[in-house]
Amino acid sequence: MTTAQPTSPRAPDPDPHRLLHRLVTGLLVLGFLAYVLHEHPALRETAAAVGGMGGVLLTAILAAGRSR
Repeated sequence: MTTAQPTSPRAPDPDPHRLLHRLVTGLLVLGFLAYVLHEHPALRETAAAVGGMGGVLLTAILAAGRSR
């Protein structure tokens, strides 16, 4: 009687188009934001403030994750 060696579970292969999809989506979002800020200059200061707070929040989250 023969016995088969069990194989270790593997994660499924990643979608080959995932990176391309993320890049295209990111470029579309950046293009849209650039268009809106170009057409409405009054929003530039607000966008800069929101982006700055987003950067501070992201930095805090990453620092908290590394301290664990």
